[in-house]
Amino acid sequence: MNVQLFIKKSVRYISCAVKYCAAAVIAPFVKNKTKYKNLWLISERGIDARDNGYYLFKYITKSHPEINIAYAISKDSPDRERVEKLGRLINYGSLEHFISLITSEVKISTHIMGYTPYIDFFVRADKIGLVKGKKIFLQHGIIKDNLTYLYHDNVNIDLFVCSAKPEYDYINNFYGYPDGVVRLLGLCRYDDLYKIEAPSKKILVMPTWRYNLSGADKRTFTESEYYKTFEGLLKSDRLKAILDKYDYELLFYPHIEMQKFIDCFSAEGRVKIMSFRDCTVQSLLINSDVLITDFSSVFFDYGYMEKPMIFYQFDEADFRKGHYSEGYFSYKTDAFGKVVYNENALLCELERILENNAETDSEYLDRINSFFTLRDKNNCKRNFDAIKEICDRG
Repeated sequence: MNVQLFIKKSVRYISCAVKYCAAAVIAPFVKNKTKYKNLWLISERGIDARDNGYYLFKYITKSHPEINIAYAISKDSPDRERVEKLGRLINYGSLEHFISLITSEVKISTHIMGYTPYIDFFVRADKIGLVKGKKIFLQHGIIKDNLTYLYHDNVNIDLFVCSAKPEYDYINNFYGYPDGVVRLLGLCRYDDLYKIEAPSKKILVMPTWRYNLSGADKRTFTESEYYKTFEGLLKSDRLKAILDKYDYELLFYPHIEMQKFIDCFSAEGRVKIMSFRDCTVQSLLINSDVLITDFSSVFFDYGYMEKPMIFYQFDEADFRKGHYSEGYFSYKTDAFGKVVYNENALLCELERILENNAETDSEYLDRINSFFTLRDKNNCKRNFDAIKEICDRG
């Protein structure tokens, strides 16, 4: 870690500690006030409301108005206005947020400690018992890899939501949680996930991030194989010819960790670059016909809608060394679409899918249907009922 980054992080840690201490002094005097009493605090990452936290908040405010629930979100979030229409907001990082963190009996997020004003600080604080209350992990997606940071030895949660039987079995058997913590309930956002009937004439390219590039500057990023591979695809003359032939657009959406490099990518004609502020992942998934990804778990959402996809794993060996190691899910035997390793194979498979009217092959439909056992619109209800049960147990 360079000196400048170390100083910046240290200042933030100290500031967070001071505010948390101040909130701890104030909390006993306000805990019985209406806005803090029996509070459920919910968030995603503080900057957004477009994932399972948002959909659960929407369900609870509509179906269970008796629950005192508040959503923590930043003042400048592009999602703030639509969340405000649903219920009470707390300004992310405000003193009220710190006090709510202390007084809330239930803390809910799609990410570990995502309901806190500073995730890094509070992950450490929780390890020494400084974060009280019931902690609910809704998940950001479906786990397929060996995520050691989510082992019970590393985090303290009361509910770990799973959405598919193979995922549930893997986490329940290997992550070390006590009986009843890991539950097969379904992702809340799947209640609003549906397949449109008419073709959208859009191809979605949505790769995940790379750990080794998360702290890179633009020069380092543009010299990486990751950048050169996707930039080369976006500028490919053969891709342009395919898009023209089948009258399609291609939408490229960099992972949120890579959005800071969005202006490095080129787009012209039928190729569009999509930003975090302008669209949601859910809307992109619904309003596209084919997905091209690499190792992103977003493909599970696409599979849930039974739509065709391609896995472009040009850096498989480096990804496994520097990012996440493989878990129960093997792309070679379990993937919901063809796995390719170079641009030529990718474009051949894309053209084959478009020639087949963007229909999913029966081989992959069988895998999808074997994987998902929960296929209804009751995910939010199951999640709420499980949280309520935990609260009632005390």
